[in-house]
Amino acid sequence: MVIMLFGFPFSCADVLTSKGDVHVTLCKGQGGTAADQPMRAWHNSWQVVAMAARAGFILSQVQMFDCSQYYGYTSTGYRSQDKPFHVDQALTHVFTRSLPFSEIKPVVMETRIGSEHCFFHIPEELVEKINRNFLQKSSRHPVNIIDKLLRKQIADTVNVQELEDNFPVLLKQCPQPDGACAGSEVCQTELYWVSCSNLEEDKSRSTDCPEPQCCDVPPPIFDRSFGNKSGQIMDCTIMKQLGIPDLSEDCRSYCLRPTLTGYVTDILRKPDFRVGVIYALSGPVFRKCLIRPQMMPVFHEMVLVGAFNSEKDPDFLSPFMCSVERAISFLVKSASGAPSCIDKNLKLITFKEEGSGKSWNICFQDMEHREITDLTVAKLVCTPNKQSNSEFNVCVTSINLDLLSMVLYHVSDWRMLWTFDERFLNQISATEFKPFSAFSLYPPTYSHDVSFWFNENGELDELELHAVVRRVSRDSVKEMKLMDSFLHTESKRMSYCYRLTYQSCDKALSYQQALEMQLHLRDELQKHFQVTLR
Repeated sequence: MVIMLFGFPFSCADVLTSKGDVHVTLCKGQGGTAADQPMRAWHNSWQVVAMAARAGFILSQVQMFDCSQYYGYTSTGYRSQDKPFHVDQALTHVFTRSLPFSEIKPVVMETRIGSEHCFFHIPEELVEKINRNFLQKSSRHPVNIIDKLLRKQIADTVNVQELEDNFPVLLKQCPQPDGACAGSEVCQTELYWVSCSNLEEDKSRSTDCPEPQCCDVPPPIFDRSFGNKSGQIMDCTIMKQLGIPDLSEDCRSYCLRPTLTGYVTDILRKPDFRVGVIYALSGPVFRKCLIRPQMMPVFHEMVLVGAFNSEKDPDFLSPFMCSVERAISFLVKSASGAPSCIDKNLKLITFKEEGSGKSWNICFQDMEHREITDLTVAKLVCTPNKQSNSEFNVCVTSINLDLLSMVLYHVSDWRMLWTFDERFLNQISATEFKPFSAFSLYPPTYSHDVSFWFNENGELDELELHAVVRRVSRDSVKEMKLMDSFLHTESKRMSYCYRLTYQSCDKALSYQQALEMQLHLRDELQKHFQVTLR
């Protein structure tokens, strides 16, 4: 049965327009998707979604087949014998084109840090996520909508001063000796370290080539500013043509900013900083993390900073905290009518108080998995101002705009927020929170295991391992589980076995593509970690 459908999608791809669709009607149970009730075993179906993925198609709609809508249709049966097809509960599968997996090339970003002119390599897993400008005023992206609504709601109860993200994307150091970074609970292992090189203006460009776009070289892959800072991204080949040195030579280490809370000190030192005013700053931040549907290596953070005198204004903290709670609760109610209805897998919003009244977490409970996990969308911390001898206390709130957007728009996978497919933003409305409907239904899933001996002393850096998997798989791995690990008593080497679940939420992923990614991953693991494959 599968062979009959094997070449059909390829034939359609040759003649179909970019906005066209392909309809495939199959008898009850033949499709091999959850839309068939009862669902047949995978090997006993036409595997229609997997077959279409080979030609770059995704399943976008499933509807009941009504033969009365097709004039002249007659079920002739098997070889015109008295064995008619059972069209009762037959399903029509509607396929549309998917965006292809584009080739990721090593790119370098040109930016300024203070008076320094710097170039740095962008980690490959972040190439398609940096400088997307989701927070621009004209952006229709959910994080921008949520950002504006939050600021408006908070400004209704307290005085809010909006700040532009003019802060550098790179940090020179992570000063906290206890492993926390930039005034937050960010560990050193979560940081994206990059090689950075600075160059004098007269050496970075020739006299005949004042701008990178000149000298008859191709234009940069991207040409966008990071926030309001001047910057652009270019191919490594262009760097060589412009005389920019290899960053691997005599470079200094920087890290991509893991949080905006590291700029609280800069905000407090502003000449026009006023006590009793809430300062709002939003921008993208970068952290290594495990591969999970609701954990993201890059997200947009909103930071609210306020200072008050605990003796002269003891009641400032309560309105500040309540304004954040009230703003998020208002958005939740606006999205669903009632918080309990926001998602079948999410319980009521809760406010957790920690640290003897100095810290509050605003979170939802995820009931999808067996273990209940908290989805923390906001964290408020109140601490004394250590930058001066003043009696002011500083309140800092960090809000994960991406995670909050996922909750409000019913987006189950963070990767969808970063898709280039226009069908995502076409569903987003700034006036009402309509639940997002996936345009790729029942995407095929492929499981592959990888086992290896870890030869180095010490523990395996699991966050770095997941980062490598993200890079190689192009974010096509939805889940990565440690299935087994043990220590060999004689060699003292650790053995690890991981199971990778490949599934794309917005692109057509075929079995062959997933297999090639898995084979590439095996090679990269040996190069990156010097492991011995089993």
